[in-house]
Amino acid sequence: MLKNLLAILACLLFGFSYGQVKSPAEFLGYPVGTKVTPHWKVLAYYDHILKQVPGQVKMESYGESYEGRPLRVYYISSAKHIANLDQIRTNNLKLAHALEGDGDSNGPAIVWVSNNIHGNETSSIEASMLTLYALVDPQNSKSKAWLENTLVILDPCLNPDGTERYNNWYNGVVGKNYNPQLYAREHREPWPAGRYNHYYFDMNRDWAWQTQQESVLRAAIYNKWLPHIHVDFHEQGINSPYYFPPAAEPLHEVITPWQREFQTTIGKHNAKYFDSKGWLYFTKERFDLFYPSYGDTYPIYSGAIGMTFEKAGNGSAGLGVYTDDKDTLTLVDRAIQHHASGLNVIEIVSQHAPKVVAEFKKFGDDAASGKLSSFQTYIVKYDASREKTLRALLTLLDKNKIKYYAASGSVRGFDYFSKKDGNHTLQEKDLVIPGNQSKGALIRVLFEPEAKLTDSVTYDITAWSLPYVYGLPTLASKSKLADLRPYSLDSIQNTVGSNFGYAIKWDGFSSAQLLGALLKQQVTVKASDQSFKIGAEEFPKGSLLIMKNGNKQKEVDKLVKAEADRLQARIYAIQSGIMEGGKDLGSSDVKTLKAPKVLMMAGEGLRATNVGEVWHYFDQQLQYPIVLVNPSDFSRVKWDEVDVFIMPNGNYAFLKDKAQSSEFASWIRKGGKVIALEGVVSQLAAQEWSAMKVAKQDSAAKSKSNPLKKYGDRERGALENYTAGAIYKVTIDNSHPLMFGIKDYFTLKQDANLYQYMENNAGWNVGYIQENAKMSGFVGHQLGKKLKNGMVFGTQKLGQGTVVYLADNVLFRNFWESGKLVMANAVFFAVE
Repeated sequence: MLKNLLAILACLLFGFSYGQVKSPAEFLGYPVGTKVTPHWKVLAYYDHILKQVPGQVKMESYGESYEGRPLRVYYISSAKHIANLDQIRTNNLKLAHALEGDGDSNGPAIVWVSNNIHGNETSSIEASMLTLYALVDPQNSKSKAWLENTLVILDPCLNPDGTERYNNWYNGVVGKNYNPQLYAREHREPWPAGRYNHYYFDMNRDWAWQTQQESVLRAAIYNKWLPHIHVDFHEQGINSPYYFPPAAEPLHEVITPWQREFQTTIGKHNAKYFDSKGWLYFTKERFDLFYPSYGDTYPIYSGAIGMTFEKAGNGSAGLGVYTDDKDTLTLVDRAIQHHASGLNVIEIVSQHAPKVVAEFKKFGDDAASGKLSSFQTYIVKYDASREKTLRALLTLLDKNKIKYYAASGSVRGFDYFSKKDGNHTLQEKDLVIPGNQSKGALIRVLFEPEAKLTDSVTYDITAWSLPYVYGLPTLASKSKLADLRPYSLDSIQNTVGSNFGYAIKWDGFSSAQLLGALLKQQVTVKASDQSFKIGAEEFPKGSLLIMKNGNKQKEVDKLVKAEADRLQARIYAIQSGIMEGGKDLGSSDVKTLKAPKVLMMAGEGLRATNVGEVWHYFDQQLQYPIVLVNPSDFSRVKWDEVDVFIMPNGNYAFLKDKAQSSEFASWIRKGGKVIALEGVVSQLAAQEWSAMKVAKQDSAAKSKSNPLKKYGDRERGALENYTAGAIYKVTIDNSHPLMFGIKDYFTLKQDANLYQYMENNAGWNVGYIQENAKMSGFVGHQLGKKLKNGMVFGTQKLGQGTVVYLADNVLFRNFWESGKLVMANAVFFAVE
């Protein structure tokens, strides 16, 4: 009897709470899309729904953005499913073989909807409020039925910092009524724009690499669930209509027939609705499924149906804007169409829920059995001199829930560096990554030596194989290894107590992080330009030396130990100034390192993402101070206080101003150091003092073009001289300080830029591309002939100063691990 009374009371309370549910318009005080809603107000509406229908909605906080804004997901389903969330989650991980045990395929289909990873693509966060309301609206019988067999996970905003940057700007410039003229200021978003996060990263390229705080936190909660469907809402140019799946080629060959088929099913269902409204759209164009770090591909390689939906809009659209057809594109329309797509996806998934779950289980079964792998095992060969880099790779694997082991025995495999097959014996600390595991498809994509391209017209880079990115010797084998054991590297807890000093090997980025930490704390650090030995230990060029005699005022033992332990870098006691196999500590080749004052321009004219790469590298990774200055304040800089000037990609107007360029050259000659990246190298090459010259093109590439080309082939014809991004082996001079600590370097070529070798003592050719250097990725036929016998990394002495030329991006999206040490070398060492 008591149970019945409680049930009746619960129903009455539930019905009462439904009566208090407000629509977005009722809560906000205006219809969705008639204003740009601040991020905090969107969350307030979500929390209103949460408060009114707690039996149907649950919120989980998964962290904060760099600027301290909340990151949240909201679970929406039937009361039965919401009451059993953790059971549904753990059961689903069992289906994926991410947890041990047998999962039950009768659970709900899990649909994850992501919004506003690009902060100025505001229609999706607005639409999400409409979608949330539609799912809990007591008058919506359709949504009630959908939620009986689906669990919807809504992330209202993946990039709150960029979103608020855009919102605050737009709401500060728009009038009482919006102006639809494209030239009006409300359509001219200022640098760096709201698309990016705090550090100007495009986080839709960061799903796998997880260099950004928001990406790390999102991936953790995503992998905690592994949904069956992932919808990623975006916006494109204002003159495009609407894009939804199926995706364009190339689709990576690991994508299963079901993943392809159900994308088409979803697309057709959405098309039917759009047709009924007379809305224009396109499919199978532009947006492919290849690069692994997008919001559609990363979920696909983890077993989901991952999809991108794109509506016209972005930062130039505002509340309303005229298109080229003189139609008015409004935020109201943009939000309505994204809302419609979201509901259509949930509806069609609900109709196929048992099949969706069954196919997800099949993906997990196939991954666990190795059926999704091209190679069954990847073996990263242990090399003590690359242990720091190996530790960095382990961190990436852990972030992506990729399992790894140790093993013994012999194996035949493909050697990434030599590109040959051979027999190899496994050593104790070789890292073994089996392909037969839950993340087998993702492993295949991340480690594949050469991914198969079904179409050369791609949306992003075509090569990212981790052995090349990290510069780690690796084998790929068709064989499965037995007797796998847990893998770990020793946790480093250093001991101190030397009366003379300490040495630290310069053999990985954590060495540079340690140097930066010590210099910030005013510890005097020396570096040897020559290799040396202490007992049986060999120390490469650039290795650090901390002498007790030069740090009497510091608790140097305590400082060095604390920072080295934190960074897992070994320190070695020095007992004497006499060095075996090298110069003694009093030699002129052992130099005291200065704590350089580093400056970079950041503002209009420069590419925001490239500025962000350098900023994030210093601020979050190297953790060393850097001053950011607006380009318009060039003349206000106290250049005599600057040691290193970093020039990320962009247009530097001061180089075309005679007085300012002369002042700049004078600063270099007095001892300044310039680090020029990518396209800036060609701008410096145009200066009269520069020794750089663009490489002469191979005569074979100058054959007369065919005038009888077909108009329909124009897009592919243009690809003859194009690469979106391919990996090349760089021949390096590792005796030069720019390459200290680096054994093998592979560069990402994204353009045709190569430079002539410098002659007659004009400078040093530190890194160059020789014949047959391409390792992976697509390069157009004609461009392939040109990319050889040219320099990509070089240095030039100018008076007392130095110019470092880095024609390729060594900090690409800050996941290019090998390049981090190159940048540190350029900053800290005397790279004459």
